[in-house]
Amino acid sequence: MNTYEKFRKLMDNHIMLSFKGEITSDIITMVLQIMETRLDSVSEKGNVKKKIFNVLVECMQNLYHHSEAEEPGNVDTRRAMLELFYDNDFYYILTGNYIKNDAIAALRDRIDRVNSLSKEDLRRYYREILDNNIISDKGGADLGMIDMARKSGQKLFYQFHDVNDSLSFFELRVKVAKNKPKLDK
Repeated sequence: MNTYEKFRKLMDNHIMLSFKGEITSDIITMVLQIMETRLDSVSEKGNVKKKIFNVLVECMQNLYHHSEAEEPGNVDTRRAMLELFYDNDFYYILTGNYIKNDAIAALRDRIDRVNSLSKEDLRRYYREILDNNIISDKGGADLGMIDMARKSGQKLFYQFHDVNDSLSFFELRVKVAKNKPKLDK
């Protein structure tokens, strides 16, 4: 595939951002600046833009804080991927990072719990965690997944892809509904 074919594929699939590498605080700042410009270029404003930014920040913080440390023979385990694209109805934020296999069950349980809750139950669960000052072993309160579900108003899609005996690749996809044009009466 030549460069033009790659460019057309990116344009045809409405890919606004595609990144692969280590997520650093500088990368987070740069991505947010780029996305502000890109969302302005597709005339996305207001509440939807805020939701996309909120979900994007949470996704990037997860990548920053939860990508696996390098292992011998696996020099790329700190690398992650991030992609933002859209179709007629939704924006999609897709992330991927390495995770230790022994951490999968707990992460799956947390996401499944979040996905099982109604909008009101998510709000209550979020408050419960804040009120009880629950801190995870990584130093956070695990509010990111709850916040992504609350802000997007959608279930979180996820998959785990086997890499080797000790690692898998975790894929997370979050959808944010686009603004619908108002019809004149």
